Amino acid sequence: MISVDSRGLRSAQQYDLREQNCSAILRTAMQRGPIARSELSGLTGLATGTVTRLTSLLCSAGLLRELPAEQEHGVPGRPRTPMVIDERTFRVVGVHFGLRRTTVCLLDLRGQLLAETRLPHRRRGFEPLVAQAVEGIRELVSAAPGQVLGVGASTGGWVDRESGLVRDHRVLRWRDVPLRDALANGLGLRAEVDSSFRSLAMAERWFGGAQDVDDLVSLFVGNVVGAGFVLGGRVFRGFQAAAGTVDHLSVGATADESCSCGRHDCLHVAASDLAVLARARRAGLIGTRGTLEHLIQAARNGDVRADGLLVARAELVGVAAGALIDMLDPAMVVVSGGVVDAPEYLRSVQRGARAYLRDKRPVNTESVVRLSAFGTDGVAVSAASVILDRIYAAPSEFVPGLLELRYG
Repeated sequence: MISVDSRGLRSAQQYDLREQNCSAILRTAMQRGPIARSELSGLTGLATGTVTRLTSLLCSAGLLRELPAEQEHGVPGRPRTPMVIDERTFRVVGVHFGLRRTTVCLLDLRGQLLAETRLPHRRRGFEPLVAQAVEGIRELVSAAPGQVLGVGASTGGWVDRESGLVRDHRVLRWRDVPLRDALANGLGLRAEVDSSFRSLAMAERWFGGAQDVDDLVSLFVGNVVGAGFVLGGRVFRGFQAAAGTVDHLSVGATADESCSCGRHDCLHVAASDLAVLARARRAGLIGTRGTLEHLIQAARNGDVRADGLLVARAELVGVAAGALIDMLDPAMVVVSGGVVDAPEYLRSVQRGARAYLRDKRPVNTESVVRLSAFGTDGVAVSAASVILDRIYAAPSEFVPGLLELRYG
């Protein structure tokens, strides 16, 4: 028979409860701050005394801070002392692995971008790209003050956060590679990984344009294509962490090239950056080394054919957004990727969604379909949200001694 020390069990349970309460306070302060302790108590459901003790603890640890007290106009009594996430001490790193470059950024605990660097790929392959990223992260961190708590990494394709593996990334040709462990070992820091599609959805809800939205779709259309889902306030990953694979979603167009699945109407071959650039090159709109930026600039300079190609792509992205609205009924669809590089095509995206939904049900696509709040910085900034999410869920894992500071 196994003997269980009831005092040890009770202590562990109390520790877990304090961790959950600290997490609730930090998440509420992140989303609602500046916020008074009395408001924290009301929103978290915690007793005033508990909030007072734990906010003091979190302030001592450098996770929260008090702003100067302020007297509310016409309200008698003690001045209100607002609390905010302390952005002065701790930092997190976000790193996104794309097709042609790796983007590394440094954020504070409020999700504010402090520094960023883009690393064009010198060599392909998993180990060279991780080594390049580690070198870039070290350089970025060494030039900035603050203590780094961890690294959040993202990339396209099928990423399993629980195992830390990139199961399949067709464009980078990665299969079952241990991205989390490779970064953690290379940097000596805690690392978390997820798909860029889910991290974008998480970031939009954490500190983007969907902070009060519980049902959200993040649709990314770039060199890779995918979607992230927040359903009922929680990121949905699926049974095998493969939710969000929308590459083969039919958008009704007929592309010249065929998809890997053999069809010609998939979102990837119809609307991805790679597909659009291939069409632009065949049409002579850009050179063999021309980029999406070159195509957009040509359209802005008055090239009607370039503009038409980008309008058509945006409308197809809208068709995909409309299909996701029809399936999941989200409050918001946030679009990111190549379309964000030319925000003037948002109306074309909304028009495509409206056309898809016209005979199905009324939806105000102008309010539901929006561009990412992060612009072209989205993929790297959102990668940091993967580690921020873990810090806010379990702060004592990142600030040693946090809960023992005043509790034996």
